[in-house]
Amino acid sequence: AIDRRLQDAQDNLGDTEIRDALQAKTDHFARIGDMDNCMKFNEECFKKTLATGPRLDLCFQRIRLGIAFGDNDVAARGIQEATRLMKGGDWERRNRLKVYEGLYHVFIRNFEKGSKLLIESLTTFSSTELLDYKQFVFIAVVTALPVLPRADLKKLIVDAPEVVSANISSIDELVKAIYQCKYKDIFPSLNEVCQSMRRLVFLTSHVNYLFREIRVLSFNQFLDSYSSVTLNSMAVAFGVPLNALDQMLCALISNERVACKIDRVTGSVTTYRGDHTNMQYHKIVKSGDMLLNRVQKLSRLVEM
Repeated sequence: AIDRRLQDAQDNLGDTEIRDALQAKTDHFARIGDMDNCMKFNEECFKKTLATGPRLDLCFQRIRLGIAFGDNDVAARGIQEATRLMKGGDWERRNRLKVYEGLYHVFIRNFEKGSKLLIESLTTFSSTELLDYKQFVFIAVVTALPVLPRADLKKLIVDAPEVVSANISSIDELVKAIYQCKYKDIFPSLNEVCQSMRRLVFLTSHVNYLFREIRVLSFNQFLDSYSSVTLNSMAVAFGVPLNALDQMLCALISNERVACKIDRVTGSVTTYRGDHTNMQYHKIVKSGDMLLNRVQKLSRLVEM
């Protein structure tokens, strides 16, 4: 039926009817998940479309397809084209583009930029074709937790009326546990949040990463209050077994994510404030050594 409608429009009608038929065909392939044909007719429809608003809607469709199929290049090109066209766009589509761009950056794990765009869109959210408002607030808060300074966390998350009104219990409990230093409540709340993250396409591939980052945030926040603390009292504070905490801290210390040392004889954890410039220098040297090793391995493979 759609093919007949397109053929009839091409034979007997004008550009507007052809454009409407191409749009219908594009939407059909999007619904059935045929990305190649959808992109093909999307581009044809784009060429036939003159108004900025409908052109932006076609760009939004490309971004949705890119995210749905995990094709970052398609999504990035859609955002680039939409940004170029936005000079003639209306405010509603400007706000939608900010949501799309924020979710794209979340999808590629650029949480700092993504969460910033999403938090800015809390008051103007209208992209219900992507997700509902509660899901949007959930993503904005979860991705902001590992990157926001404590002062901004209170202003933008804890006291934000949009977050409070969303009334998402798992998120509320996790944010309060972190901000109010209720360390024993962090891991149970974080576990519940992680289960919810697995059900969202934008976050499902980042669950383990976000778990690790929020765990690092919590440990660093706790240790910032002490120059030395016993391993046992830290285990009691977080409500985790002593051996499990020891293993977690060892892994984080070796990866230079937590600035402390464990004394096994006294069973204590001693914190230190290293020189930031010196730490960055050693990190660059370490990364450079890894890169050189990989280049050498690659050159040997080429010679073979």
